[in-house]
Amino acid sequence: MLQLIRENAQGIVIWVIVGFIILGLSSFILSSYLGGNVKTYVAKVNDTEISDRQFRIAYNNRQAQLQQQLGENFSRFFNESMLRSSVINGMVNNELLNQLSYEAGFRVGPDQVQQELSKVPLFQDENGRFSNEKFAGFVQQYGYSAKGYALEESQRLANKQLLDGITNSALTLNSDLADYQKLNRQQRHVEVLSITKSEIVKSITVNEDEVKTYYDTHAAEFMTDEQVKVDYLELNLKTLADEQEIDIDDVKDFYEKNKGRYTISGEREASHILIKLDAEKRDEQAALAKLAVIQAKLKSGESFAELAKQNSDDKFSAKQGGKFGRVNQEQGGNQAFNSALFALQAEGDVSEPVRTEFGFHLIKLDKIYPGKVKPFEEVKAALERELKGQKAERIFYESQTKLENLTYQHQDSLEPAAEELNLKIKTSPLFSRRGGAQIFRNQEVLKEAFSEEVLQESLNSPMVKLSDDHVIVLRLKQHQPAKLKSFEQVKRFVENKLKQDKATKLIATMAGEKLEKLNAGTAANTLVEAEKITWLEYGFIGRQSKYDHAQNDKQKAAQAKIKSELRRAVFSLQKPAKDNPIIHSMTASNGDALLVILNAVRDNPIQEEASVMEAMQKQLSQTIGTADSESVVSYMRSQSDIDINNTQNEAQ
Repeated sequence: MLQLIRENAQGIVIWVIVGFIILGLSSFILSSYLGGNVKTYVAKVNDTEISDRQFRIAYNNRQAQLQQQLGENFSRFFNESMLRSSVINGMVNNELLNQLSYEAGFRVGPDQVQQELSKVPLFQDENGRFSNEKFAGFVQQYGYSAKGYALEESQRLANKQLLDGITNSALTLNSDLADYQKLNRQQRHVEVLSITKSEIVKSITVNEDEVKTYYDTHAAEFMTDEQVKVDYLELNLKTLADEQEIDIDDVKDFYEKNKGRYTISGEREASHILIKLDAEKRDEQAALAKLAVIQAKLKSGESFAELAKQNSDDKFSAKQGGKFGRVNQEQGGNQAFNSALFALQAEGDVSEPVRTEFGFHLIKLDKIYPGKVKPFEEVKAALERELKGQKAERIFYESQTKLENLTYQHQDSLEPAAEELNLKIKTSPLFSRRGGAQIFRNQEVLKEAFSEEVLQESLNSPMVKLSDDHVIVLRLKQHQPAKLKSFEQVKRFVENKLKQDKATKLIATMAGEKLEKLNAGTAANTLVEAEKITWLEYGFIGRQSKYDHAQNDKQKAAQAKIKSELRRAVFSLQKPAKDNPIIHSMTASNGDALLVILNAVRDNPIQEEASVMEAMQKQLSQTIGTADSESVVSYMRSQSDIDINNTQNEAQ
């Protein structure tokens, strides 16, 4: 049917069909808008909308992080639906925190934002100073404006203050710590009777008739995977960029035209004295009066640094004599402060009082660092990469359109597209529906490779988008249907499976018999049977190995080999009554049956050092604080009007 439509796609019939579709869609869209039911947001939290653009930026950034973390495994494990849901829920939670922190009065000023941004290594130059060029490049790469990113950072810092306040205010009573310590360091006396599966398997035999019968009655278990081998054309922006050649004169010309991008702006080192405003204690008039006294003392020769220590309300800088640090005029921060600083003419000059949102400042120019243009050789490699990338982008997007059109127009071959675009037709190894190597783990690739169009009609696939800058088109080269493996191929496997199954049943029977005897009061060490059933007395063990206590070398050797699954099982049991042990049956991950005998529970007689107790208290407080923070967000979700637009999300 699909092929029939394609063969007639050039006729008048197809245009009539397309016309009806367009009319239908137009009517639907118009009626939706007129009905007022169109939601243009991805989610709405109370009265605040999360736009599609905000979601796209967050989604793409998270996807890029996952690609970096997972590397070549990204295509195999990437789940678009789960990632979308995770990003939206994260944005909703973040918006709830935004609203709560605002209502609670948390605010972060531009100076504090700038201080935080200057600490980020990604935004620093080779001398460890904040670089406007690197900052601008970063925010542009991730779809932000510099102002927008700074605003988000301001909100993030406000939210962090809120969450830190919740987390750090978690209360841990001494009695809570004592109980926690007691439980954490508890010791339990254990002995274990083990029925070893590997030894039981050795004693079991199966004959060929049993093996053949199982093979004949379970044929579905011995089918090979259906596999395909495909030819494909691949467009990769990174590969294209690496292949481009750039004339050195073009690089020099680009450098000359964009010198502003490679100019390191002049910087100034400053000190300041801040007099804050307070509606109740100090108004503008009082603040200016105090500054007038300080200005008079400066004129009489007193030290700016000493006056800052004595008078500045910026206690952090006051300790350093008012030292504010280096400031770049273009880096943001407080514009009034920066303008006043850069208006000063000579080192040592002091400004008149400058009003900012923090109060009034006297600003002293300590040192001038003139700007400079980076030499061509220093930025040559970066310029070449940028020009290669620009050239490759144009080629990539033009080629992408041509690839899609040519492989659709010539459904029975990749050759025309390969010839037109100068691409090499590549061939994959065989792979199944479960996936193969690298790009053949991608779920969209697998879906197309085993689709009706590719597998049964031998047509080119639609273009598959592996990422925004990586696409492929594929077609079938070889198909290997699933088939039954021969008896000889699977004989050994079936023999082992039957032995394992018989051993499992036998072990269950043996474990039941031994459990009955133990419950009747038989001593565990009397039930040992050569290699098949062993007994070990572990002595007193702890939740962690550092709390184990061995009374002899045999117990010490046993404790050194104890597995975490046994340790967890021991500490999941109830405390036994005196002289009445708890007996627990379990199957270990290797198939062994373990009969665990818990004889006694005691507090660890050895006391922790003070430093360990302090760390334990900090850990407990952190755990409680984190739980409190999560509870706050959970409560806010339950009390808020949240609308997640699933229709909008599915459409993407």
